[in-house]
Amino acid sequence: MPMLTRPDPTEPSESTTTEPVVSLRGVSKVFPNGTMALAPVDLSVFEGEFLTLLGPSGCGKSTLLRLVAGLLNPGEGKVECRAGKIGFVFQEPTLMPWARVRDNVRLPLELSGQVMDDVERRVDAALAAVGLTDFAGHRPRELSGGMRMRASIARALVDEPSLLLMDEPFGALDEITRNRLDADLLAVCQARRLTVLFVTHSIHEAVFLSSRVLVMSPRPGRVLADLRMDEPYPRGDDFRTSARFAETTRDLMQVLTQGSGGGL
Repeated sequence: MPMLTRPDPTEPSESTTTEPVVSLRGVSKVFPNGTMALAPVDLSVFEGEFLTLLGPSGCGKSTLLRLVAGLLNPGEGKVECRAGKIGFVFQEPTLMPWARVRDNVRLPLELSGQVMDDVERRVDAALAAVGLTDFAGHRPRELSGGMRMRASIARALVDEPSLLLMDEPFGALDEITRNRLDADLLAVCQARRLTVLFVTHSIHEAVFLSSRVLVMSPRPGRVLADLRMDEPYPRGDDFRTSARFAETTRDLMQVLTQGSGGGL
């Protein structure tokens, strides 16, 4: 049975609710310099999905993510986000270099202005979720690149979001570290029942992580294919080395290459 199937992008999968968490209808974006980043895009993201935006560099993946987050306004169309709280993980960790890991993770709670009796519990839980409990007192310069990214993810988790937006967070890391963080991320998302919108240009990463993959065209970005990954969670190294993984990677490569005009 093939792992790749083509769902109706406006219909939820069997494991999700019927109301989309994120909805884009006819959304396009042209920047002031005249660059058209996105052609009209229609997209629905449902509760509990791990939806990956896959495409070549410059195809509007990050722009789409920022539209969902409310960091950009669409030129045309409508963006609706029904998530209670949103966590955002950027390409770079963007940690305060003078502050210890614990203080970096606590920052969103301090900036929110809310009076919370459980601030330290939330910080502890976020650090534990990414395996940084023993490094809470370290400064970013004392951490590896992978650990700095773990700290950034903990900071996104500390406010206990229901929707996690991730803009190619592991792209600068070596393959071994990246694979480890992909596996750890899946464990966190499953444990917290998060809905995830994830940006990458790595086909292998998309296959390993996703319940759905949205393949995008070169700029201006538009949806080429919306593919469901029919592989149950949890996923581990046995899946990475399986024939199913290799076959799905090959099929997804063909979709992406054809949509990119034969090249990336």
